[in-house]
Amino acid sequence: MKILLPVDGSESSKNAVKHALNLAKNHSSVNFIVITVINLSDFQRARDFMANPEKIIEAAKENYDSILRDTKEMFDAEGVSSVETALIESGDTAEAIVNTAKQQGVDQIIMGTRGMSSLKSFALGSIANKVISHVTIPVTLIH
Repeated sequence: MKILLPVDGSESSKNAVKHALNLAKNHSSVNFIVITVINLSDFQRARDFMANPEKIIEAAKENYDSILRDTKEMFDAEGVSSVETALIESGDTAEAIVNTAKQQGVDQIIMGTRGMSSLKSFALGSIANKVISHVTIPVTLIH
């Protein structure tokens, strides 16, 4: 079984990682693809107001790389070695998750209910809802 685990450092994302770790402990045949998505459109809109937007984007990449490393270390600490990680640059987080799920042929997605962009999610509809409406595989949402 192949599971996609999008992470962003939020509390619900961390809880999703814990859920995935519990699943891995009980099922040794599970392979995980852990991703984090940098929504570049957020930076494009703010570009006119930033003195050095490239430095801010680079800092965001370093932050998300750190989230991926920390998540991988959690799996390593539990003896789960079947984990791939990827940092994805995209204009739409939900679209990136859906596309990755389809491209990688995953069997399930485990993700948090609320990410780091709660206000934006409230205004535009949550990323989780967008993902659910565009995939045909099971999606487990963790609060």
